[in-house]
Order: sequence, then structure tokens, then C-alpha cells
Amino acid sequence: MVPHDVSETTPSTVLLVARLHVDLCRLASAICTPTA
Repeated sequence: MVPHDVSETTPSTVLLVARLHVDLCRLASAICTPTA
């Protein structure tokens, strides 16, 4: 994913990236702590 212009970042894109970030954090947490 290559941003064309930082100034063109829309709220929807920010939310999408934030959601993906949270999903990755959850996945990493699940892998690092399988007993959780």
C-alpha cells in the first residue's frame, strides 16, 4: 500500500488502518500468549 498523498488521507482510511492495526495486535497477542 503506497499512499498517493498524505493530505488526501480520509477518515475512512484512518479507521481502516486502525482496525487492521488492532487486528494485527490481537493476532500477535494470541500467538505470543496461547494460554490467554
